[in-house]
Amino acid sequence: MTITQIADRVIRVGSGRIRLRVREWCPPGGEKGCVLILHGLGDHSARHDWAASLITGAGYRAVGFDWPGNGESDGVRGDMPSVIESGALLKEVIEALGLRLCGIFAHSTGAFLVLHWLGGLAQPLEGLRWVWISSPLLVPSHGQPALKVSLARLLAARFPRLTLSTGVKPSSCYHTGFDPSVDAALKKDGSHHRVSLRFATDLLATERGLLTAVSGIPGELAFLVTQGTEDAVCPPHYVEALFAHLPGSEKSLVFASGARHEPFREKDHCAITNGVRSWLDLR
Repeated sequence: MTITQIADRVIRVGSGRIRLRVREWCPPGGEKGCVLILHGLGDHSARHDWAASLITGAGYRAVGFDWPGNGESDGVRGDMPSVIESGALLKEVIEALGLRLCGIFAHSTGAFLVLHWLGGLAQPLEGLRWVWISSPLLVPSHGQPALKVSLARLLAARFPRLTLSTGVKPSSCYHTGFDPSVDAALKKDGSHHRVSLRFATDLLATERGLLTAVSGIPGELAFLVTQGTEDAVCPPHYVEALFAHLPGSEKSLVFASGARHEPFREKDHCAITNGVRSWLDLR
């Protein structure tokens, strides 16, 4: 499906202190509504053209932005806003762009942040009908050495914006064939594998409250969760627990066999792509 990128601009948030890169894609015909695209840590919105193509192919307009500390937005690489700050930022961006959302797509850390935000709302977000969660980060401490976690907590108070490696490499996300050129291409593309001590410790402090937040999401929403069966960043059993806590009965869980953290970048992604397309058409 051919899509048209109709906007690529900068807005200012946080009383004008922070520049955010915003991207917008339109469907080839009329639009059914607006969908917000949220990327993960070390990522940026332009890398989710694949999601935008499915969303616009189903007749929706897609709008995404680069989180602070990522892509072409301001900030130290990897220093994303905390859970509380990200909720305030989402509200500000939606208001600044005049968006009336009918859907949300959120990948990895973007999913962690938006699920906390939705679960903290006193009232349903007006107009929102569905949420597509892609390979959600659910337990940030998973796979992290205990010494590294302890050291991060110790140093965070004095050096909050000091960054360290997440340990997530391209080969963690999809089968790269261990080609060194893949790492170089991602760095050139604006991706990274850094996280600030401030953000890392906030993730650790809030991971236990995620499922409680999810259970409290207000309103009647349809949920789609897509996940690779070989995802070492967020293993499938965590996703199954998330799925059980999602409110309502209109929810679907799609596993991509043999795929890692980014199933859509695997060579054989037709099955999950077709599944998403069918789900979107039903909305």
